[in-house]
Amino acid sequence: MNDEGDPRSPAEQLALDAIDQIERGDVAAAEALAEEALKTTDDVPDAMLRDRARARALRAAGTVARSRGRFADAETCFGEALPVAQRAFGPISTQVAELHNDLGMTFKYAGRFAAADEAYRHALDVLEELVDGDPSDLAALYHNLGGLAHARRDYEAAEPLARRSIEIRTEALGPADPATLLDRSAHAAILDGLGRSDEAEVELRDVLVGLESALGRDHPEVAVVLNNLAAIAQRRGELADAESLYRRVIAIRESRLGPESPALAVPLSNLGGVLNSQGRTTEAGNAYQRAVEVLEGAVDADHPNLVAIRRKLAGMGSR
Repeated sequence: MNDEGDPRSPAEQLALDAIDQIERGDVAAAEALAEEALKTTDDVPDAMLRDRARARALRAAGTVARSRGRFADAETCFGEALPVAQRAFGPISTQVAELHNDLGMTFKYAGRFAAADEAYRHALDVLEELVDGDPSDLAALYHNLGGLAHARRDYEAAEPLARRSIEIRTEALGPADPATLLDRSAHAAILDGLGRSDEAEVELRDVLVGLESALGRDHPEVAVVLNNLAAIAQRRGELADAESLYRRVIAIRESRLGPESPALAVPLSNLGGVLNSQGRTTEAGNAYQRAVEVLEGAVDADHPNLVAIRRKLAGMGSR
C-alpha cells in the first residue's frame, strides 16, 4: 500500500530511508539511519505519528540486524514492532504483513523452518484481507514461500510458488524490474534442484545481465545469482570457473555485509568443496573453518548448514 501522502515525522522518514539503503545493498548506511531513527522516535509529540515512527524504526533495525546475521536481535526488533504497527496502521495493513514476512525470513535464515512457514502464512492471511493491497507484496510472499520450500529441498512444491511470484510481479512491474529478475533467479535455483540445470543456467545468465545493469556488479543480489551459477559449474566439474565465481561472491558479501556475516558461510563452504576436489586440502580446510566461524553464535548449534560444514571440516581432518 502506498502511504506516500500520509503525515510523516522526521524519525519515520529516517527509518524509511534506512530500508531504502538496505534495498540498495548499503547496510552500513542503513544501520546509521536506523539507529538515528530509533533515537528520535520518542521526540515525536503526536502519539499516532510516534507509533508509526517506532514501528518503522524497529523494522529498519531488524532488517539491518538480519542482514548482519544477528537473527536473535532481528526477531526481537520485528516482534516489538508488531503490536506498535497494529496500533499505528491497523491489524489488517501492509505494514503488519511486512513484519510477519520479515519474521518469516529471519526464522528461515536461522533454520527454524516451521516457525518461518507460520509467519509467512500470517502475512498471507493479512494480505488476502487487504482490499487495496499492492500486488508486489503478494508476489514477494509467494517468492518467500517458494524459497522456504527450496530450503527444505521440496523442489516440486517450490516451483509453482516461484512461478506464481514471477507472474504477479511481471504483470505489476514488467519483466525488466529488479524484483521480477530476483523472482526469476529464485525460480532458476529451483529448476536446478529439479535437475533442469541447462534451463537454470540460461535463466541465471539472463538475470545476471539485467541485475548488473540495474543494481551494479557488486550488489548483494548479484552475488546470489553468481553463487547459483558457481554451483552449476561445480557439479559439471568446471572447477576453475566455479572457484572464480565463488570468490567473487565472497568478495561482494565481505564488502557489503562485513567479514563476519553468516551470509559468507555457504559460498565459503562451496569454495572449500571446489578446492578439495582440486587436491588443495589446506586451502579447503581453511575455507570450511572460516565458514564454521561466521555461523557459530549466529545460528543454533543444530542449524543444518552449520552441521553440514562441521562434518566436511571433520572429514578433512581424517584424511
